[in-house]
Amino acid sequence: MPFIHRHFSRAVFAVALAALASPVVAQAPAPAERIIMPTAAISRAEARALVEGALAFAATTGIAAGIAIVDQAGDLIAAERADGGTYRNVKFATGKAFASAIFGQTTEQLGAVQKTRPDRYFGILNMYPGKVYLVGGGVPLTLDGKLIGAVGVAGLPEGVDEKAGRAGIAAWMKFREGMKK
Repeated sequence: MPFIHRHFSRAVFAVALAALASPVVAQAPAPAERIIMPTAAISRAEARALVEGALAFAATTGIAAGIAIVDQAGDLIAAERADGGTYRNVKFATGKAFASAIFGQTTEQLGAVQKTRPDRYFGILNMYPGKVYLVGGGVPLTLDGKLIGAVGVAGLPEGVDEKAGRAGIAAWMKFREGMKK
């Protein structure tokens, strides 16, 4: 029996090797589906208006801030820091904008969850380590009732970051009105 088994194994191996070495006649692949990438809901010009509006408000405080604009997936569109601002503020602003876009809420609201639902708060931090910053200053951007992104501002006193973000949104709305004419 071992003799037959050994020769049978060699025969199977030889057939498999021959199959791999011979040209394969395969069915033509099905045509690839056309992948359509969504266009950004916020153009670079609109992101510029958001950044400039937020920076103008921040300048009234005399404190340098960082501003970040993300799309609905939380991907960065634009980021800038005021003269004298630090990269750290841009990083914080990006984390605020990301969290606001992903959850569709202000980061002020998300940060308050720490007191009422610490499990959810720490769950968010653990699900997105190094990506979210749950401190006030992230504001969702909506257009026609749909979430299209978020703005984040960091470096200003508590509560003022969000005001700067809302000033950026006001400048963006004004810019959009000008585009319609």
